[in-house]
Amino acid sequence: MLLTYRFKLAPTKAQYAALSQLCEDQRQLYNAALQERVEAWKKQQISITKLDQFNSLSEIRSFDRTYSSVPSRLSRWTISRVDDAFKGFFSRVKRGTKAGFPRFKPRSRWKSFGFSEWSGIRLNDEKLLFSGLTGRLKVRLHRPIPDGASLKACTFTRTGRFWYVAIQMDVPVAEGHAKPETIVGIDVGIEHLAFLSDGTYIENPRIGKAHQRKVRVAQRALTRCKRGSKRRIKVKEKLALLKRKTANARATYLHQASAKITRNYAFIGVEKLNVKNMTGSAKGTVEEPGKNVRQKAGINRAMLDASVSRLISFVDYKAERAGGQMVKVNSKNTSQECFFCESIVEKSLDERQHQCPHCGVDLPRDYNSALVVLKRACKAHGRAMPPRDANLGHQPVRCPGKMVAEAA
Repeated sequence: MLLTYRFKLAPTKAQYAALSQLCEDQRQLYNAALQERVEAWKKQQISITKLDQFNSLSEIRSFDRTYSSVPSRLSRWTISRVDDAFKGFFSRVKRGTKAGFPRFKPRSRWKSFGFSEWSGIRLNDEKLLFSGLTGRLKVRLHRPIPDGASLKACTFTRTGRFWYVAIQMDVPVAEGHAKPETIVGIDVGIEHLAFLSDGTYIENPRIGKAHQRKVRVAQRALTRCKRGSKRRIKVKEKLALLKRKTANARATYLHQASAKITRNYAFIGVEKLNVKNMTGSAKGTVEEPGKNVRQKAGINRAMLDASVSRLISFVDYKAERAGGQMVKVNSKNTSQECFFCESIVEKSLDERQHQCPHCGVDLPRDYNSALVVLKRACKAHGRAMPPRDANLGHQPVRCPGKMVAEAA
């Protein structure tokens, strides 16, 4: 399976300048390739393809030292980005959404360049080597390249003052999971990032909320700065750094949580969520204003801060790599349906306990939802549910006339 590992670079002063110049040269190539396509269609109704521009690049390299001094795969990566921009444009036109014609890239909107294939570049002893860059570029491999991995492509990106390289590689997957009989259903949310059907849960760290005060202070400082001043540039960099720290902390936590889940369970059931619709604004229109707008905005912020859709995507690919499987199920009424008798029990968002009037079961709302997700996943995949006592996990469940004790 294809994975991307991101590493920080440690360039020398000369290499830092060379990386910046390479990025600028590729930006100009992108704009030239875009202009060629636009002018050819405007003047002669000719559609220029990616292959045509690859052939043109070969001719340019014969006399232009700027592009002949770097590997051809590097420039081909840039031309491929132009082709991707037009594919996206035509796709949006077909769907009838806002088209957004490809734009020329100013320096502020071009921070990357890369290799479309792992050709013309080498990685030896934590050093990258390719034409156009003097010396060997040090890479901080904070984790080793997996055994048996095949390097496919890479992208260099400047983020703030730092350079990073994202290496795409084909890594082998496990033939089978270490715990093949283990299954679990997961209910993701705000109170708990993930509640598992065995009664355990993963805390929601609310990382955005923890960093919120520092970000607001920096935002207010930015509004007081005069546009074009050096102070504004410094404050803007500080604000960007704070936001990157928040994003990095969130991504790290989600990676650790998803790795724990996929390491412990072979079969994983999750909800099929449309977070974009779930976090839509409740403002409404002037004629029909929305209700509880401020409360809905707070829920939206909390949902986006938890980043539940990203957690599910991490679980998806990590499960495949570990030799397991993830199954998505319909999320309709997972929080309203009773796991034991399958009746619908209406509950508002502030009701955190599931109390069924039909069968008398009483257990945490998220726990019941996780059990419902597991049941739907097993049914969709044709698997048998584990015994009921095993499902009850470590939580005490109150039923009429009996008490299911906590598991030892």
